[in-house]
Amino acid sequence: TASSSLTSAIFQSSEWKTLTSNSEEASGLYPLQRAFVEACTERLCKPLQYMFPENIALDDDGVPVNTGLSLLPSKYDVQRFDENIRQELSLADPKEGGGEFTAVTMIAECVVDMVSQFCDRARNALSGSGDDGYLKDEFTLTESLQHDRKVAAIMYTLQTYLRSGPEKTFIAPYRPSASPQHEEAAEMCLTALQPALDEIDDMVTEVILDPLCRAVNRRLADVMATMHLGVYMDNSAEGFGEDHAAFVQNKMSPMYETIAGNILSKFPPPYASIIASKISAFSIYAFVSNAALVRPLGESARLHITQDLADLELSLEQLVAKGGSSTHLSEISNGKPYAELRGVRQMLFWNGLDVKSKSSQEIAKALLRESWVRDLRPSTIIHYMFSVAPTLLSSPHHTKRVKAEEYAEKLVTLDGSVDHGEEDAWMVTMSCCDAYQQRATSTGAARDGDERIAQILLSLGPELLRRRRH
Repeated sequence: TASSSLTSAIFQSSEWKTLTSNSEEASGLYPLQRAFVEACTERLCKPLQYMFPENIALDDDGVPVNTGLSLLPSKYDVQRFDENIRQELSLADPKEGGGEFTAVTMIAECVVDMVSQFCDRARNALSGSGDDGYLKDEFTLTESLQHDRKVAAIMYTLQTYLRSGPEKTFIAPYRPSASPQHEEAAEMCLTALQPALDEIDDMVTEVILDPLCRAVNRRLADVMATMHLGVYMDNSAEGFGEDHAAFVQNKMSPMYETIAGNILSKFPPPYASIIASKISAFSIYAFVSNAALVRPLGESARLHITQDLADLELSLEQLVAKGGSSTHLSEISNGKPYAELRGVRQMLFWNGLDVKSKSSQEIAKALLRESWVRDLRPSTIIHYMFSVAPTLLSSPHHTKRVKAEEYAEKLVTLDGSVDHGEEDAWMVTMSCCDAYQQRATSTGAARDGDERIAQILLSLGPELLRRRRH
């Protein structure tokens, strides 16, 4: 008790507060810590000046000009950072550097600062072509993408060094008798380095992987758009040949195989997995949004779409596996795209409209009770209902006077985001229903389809959107 009281008195004393103060005017340990941090940061950042230099040459007049893409560091240049990082971290090891384990976090923060500067230089060294200049025919890589892919590989190598550095510094030299203090120091160091790991991931994803995925998704969307050329018409087998009998197998699956061979295989596994996941999520949402706009949908057309959905699932599952990740298609984006893929199959054969005596309100309530409804976007359900509507009820894309594929692009962006277009889709649907009610009251109007659809949509839409928000 006496010892505890003495310790408490020491920690509360003015001398201890002066010693540990972080004030700029402090006369305790802070100036020494600041000097150490500045020296550590300077040593770590010194090699950065040689990273990613501009490709400069002299013209005929002796004037320096930039001749193209920045020069990239060699693997030995990057390896030097691994050595420097471990050397600085070892200063916190009492047996190696004569330091103290509590300095681990302070040194790791210096490493984080260095990595931030490394990311800035790498970002400036990119081609800047964006998604418009990344791909040639057959998903082959342009020179710009080849360059940016190498930058991504360099960042992945640096990330690997950061992950392995704490163990190599504090545990590996003492195996098999590493102390608990060394293991704790390694864990503490890895935690302190996490911001650097996250910054590398964010940088590579934002400026390399996302533009690449947009470029790939644009080409996939162009092929998906061809489903509106009569692929799912009931007489498509006669009018368009047998090739249309398996749209995904013939048109989409070969593209995913090419993507895996030409793109995924060129990137480190974590980045390949990100690319495969983003492409898969977009493919599901885009295919479903396009298929929901197909009109009319007879029995054979629904069977055709169901088969294509199964083929799409198989192709994307293989694509994700080739990305080198243990993640399954059902786990991408919290499982939402996969759930919609499965839910659409049930929606296609929902028979709630078969009982003609039911009112629109009863049908809307029955539909909302279906378990698969929660897995689908409101626009998917709403647009599908148009497939059995009277001809007088114009489709949303006809009301907007755009092609079906152009309308689908507003629902699913090339980044794979989907929520932004739901409110607009509902506003367009209400316009369609209002116009239909005005036309239906005119004399001599032709009657076909299910005349309850407009009222069903007006009852259904607000509740679907409310559930989506919550």
